[in-house]
Amino acid sequence: MFRITAFSDYREYSPAARRRILARIKADSYDAVRFRIDRAMTEVALRRYDDSFMDSFFDDAAAVGIKVVPSVSFHTPPWAREAELSFDEPETWRSVQLFLAHVVSRLWRRKELAFFRILFKPEKNPGSDPAFRSYLAGKYRSMEDLNRALGTCYRVPEDISVKDAVLYGVRMKTELRLFQHWNYERKLADLGNTIGGISLQALEHTVFVSRKPELPDTLSALTLLHEAAESGKAYQIHLNPVSGTADAELALCAYAAGASAVEYGDHYKIPAPVQLPPAPVRRIAADKELLLFLEKYRTLRDELAVPAETGLYRSLHTQSLYKAFELPKDLHKRSFRSWGRALTASSIPYRIVCDGRELPPGLKLMILPAAAALEEPDAERLLDFVLNGGTLFCEGGCGHYNGTGVYLEPERRFIAEATGVTEHPERIRYANKRVKYGFGRETFFLNAGEFLTPYLPVKKFTETVAPLNSGLDLISQVKYGRGRIILCAPYFSALYQEKRNAELENFVQHLCFSVGVKPPVRILKTPGNAVPFLRLLKDGGHRMLFVFLPSMTSRCELEFPSGFWEKRTLTDLYGGGRLRVTQSGGAQRVKLKPPHKKIIVLYE
Repeated sequence: MFRITAFSDYREYSPAARRRILARIKADSYDAVRFRIDRAMTEVALRRYDDSFMDSFFDDAAAVGIKVVPSVSFHTPPWAREAELSFDEPETWRSVQLFLAHVVSRLWRRKELAFFRILFKPEKNPGSDPAFRSYLAGKYRSMEDLNRALGTCYRVPEDISVKDAVLYGVRMKTELRLFQHWNYERKLADLGNTIGGISLQALEHTVFVSRKPELPDTLSALTLLHEAAESGKAYQIHLNPVSGTADAELALCAYAAGASAVEYGDHYKIPAPVQLPPAPVRRIAADKELLLFLEKYRTLRDELAVPAETGLYRSLHTQSLYKAFELPKDLHKRSFRSWGRALTASSIPYRIVCDGRELPPGLKLMILPAAAALEEPDAERLLDFVLNGGTLFCEGGCGHYNGTGVYLEPERRFIAEATGVTEHPERIRYANKRVKYGFGRETFFLNAGEFLTPYLPVKKFTETVAPLNSGLDLISQVKYGRGRIILCAPYFSALYQEKRNAELENFVQHLCFSVGVKPPVRILKTPGNAVPFLRLLKDGGHRMLFVFLPSMTSRCELEFPSGFWEKRTLTDLYGGGRLRVTQSGGAQRVKLKPPHKKIIVLYE
């Protein structure tokens, strides 16, 4: 159930004033209102709770007929701050679990309940010494193994502390980051188990998306929302509205990406208890077409899925390593988002694959964006993928470190051990230079990024492209099993996030096409060469295609494989019109003449 929510709390106002605010929110066509429930404001003594305000707020919501989204957080109550030092302490964590269980049990049967929003952020839980020691004991067989792997000199486990771990350098700091992520995931699972296995989506953060001129456009928003949805975080999107059109775009982006709700900022603060604010002119509720669409089809999306044959690899180990290096920019994160943005711009569906996880079935291509640190089991999974016929694209610096930040000599990296292909032992500065890359019959000119690590060519290469100079290659391909590995010394994506580059998008499309990954929709030439952004959802018998058209586009034509649409006419669920499917040269075509909102949702 997709919802549009607003925020309201206002503990300082009378029940009458709150009801007037809630009535205004309801009249402005919002589905629900978010209400903050904090442990620090509710638990008045050990396991004694004051529920009076929570109950009265739900009663007020019931009186005006609006749903409530309780936003549960876990700040330590004032009376317990000296005793509760860490969530890792058993008694403290037990109190947190009992508080959540209390809130859920009290509100579960209220008809006004929409869903729970539970806030638990990893940066608020750095971890305790006992938990850190327990994590390390589960990972290393002995203190000798730990010291050898991390370059430490601990005598006994009691010597280990979170505070002092940073003194031992990059490897220990990387391990500390990995522990904190592990500890966070463990806490999320505990909270889920506390209330009967609630979806982890409801335990993750809200994704904040702002629509200001200098901040995300539709393309960026689609990429961010897709990333959030794939990571299990896109259950709720917080928007700062600017205009009705922009609001509708972002709301439908969220809807298409799999979010559970969009939430708008705090428009309803009362300057004085006796005065209501003016209605927010640019609120999403003013968009009649969007409201009509959501009212009719808000559950339709839940039955459909995104088909994807391309994987994009997210390396937690690499992110932890870059944080340990204390670099100003995380190259892996920048590259990861740039590849996602380029895939989105090319309307190519993709799945996000995190380290430590099995690869989803059906993938043909796996892209590793600047994945500097890889654990041995993850490297083995990737090589098995290639052995079985997949294509692995490795961007610069792939596998230079193991999972805990130990630098590996070129011959010890997983690509070298599997194929015999090694990298030059030294990196070369190549900032902002362009590389001529011939791929098949196509030629691309791509920015090389900040630096590169070229490859030493060997005879087993099936193709060597983009030579740097004698004895060195920028980009090469090598067969491995039934698949192939494409080795790319430059960071092509490093600059793309800051400045869109159509050449990289062309390269991404060609790369995908070369391995048999083709988007089911081909965008034919549009006026001014403006490129729409598409997202396809489908199941066995139904398809739902979202088309987000640039503002300057007045018309567009899409081409589909023959038989893609069974019917001769399609419904535009958003605009309300009917569109004809024509046959041309063994393919189906649909001409779009968008409404003024520049958003079309085709359904069959």
